Amino acid sequence: MLRAQHAPAQVERTLHLLYPNGLAGLRIVDLGCLEGGFSVELARLGMDVTGVEVRPVNFENCMHIKQHVNLPNLKFVNDTAWNFSKYGPFDVVFCYGLLYHLDRPVEFLRLIGNNCKRALFLHTHFAADHPNPKFNLSAMCENEGMPGRWYAEHDGTPATREDAKWSSWENTKSFWLTKGALMQAITGAGFRHIFEQYDFLLPDIFKEMCEGYYAEENRGMFIAVR
Repeated sequence: MLRAQHAPAQVERTLHLLYPNGLAGLRIVDLGCLEGGFSVELARLGMDVTGVEVRPVNFENCMHIKQHVNLPNLKFVNDTAWNFSKYGPFDVVFCYGLLYHLDRPVEFLRLIGNNCKRALFLHTHFAADHPNPKFNLSAMCENEGMPGRWYAEHDGTPATREDAKWSSWENTKSFWLTKGALMQAITGAGFRHIFEQYDFLLPDIFKEMCEGYYAEENRGMFIAVR
């Protein structure tokens, strides 16, 4: 979570590379938007933003923010990310910190591919070859025909599910794909080009990749383009 607050700057630069004629009027969905902070920043770029958030307490905060910003191009819906296609299609999908909370990530990436016209911004954990002491992950195994590791989310009781604001909603465990499997799944979802963006690790990319955030979190920013 260390650099989540800096995401819009890197995303904005890449969006302008993809859309040199401007961002106004482009439709983007922010999946699992939490309290809507990124959605607001994307709307300020001129994009038509739909923030999707399933957890009621988070959605209430989204609506509170909506009432205090003058952004008619911003809306929020209280729904599971699995239903986001009801509100699309979208030019761009912004999936920041959600995929690793799902138990069927390959299926979800296919869903994104079917409802995304141009680009996917995906910031996610991935399973490393060696166990990561920071996370309580399972041994390497297979799910949806892909290798990875299981991660325990919560016990599934209504109170726990509601209070765990940074956890999954429906599933009690999630599956982290290996980096290679993640790239394969993105390709299988219909994206021809995949790039990894490293500038969120500035100012010392080398240190962060060797012993800092990237190395400790096994988490990267991936851009997939049709």
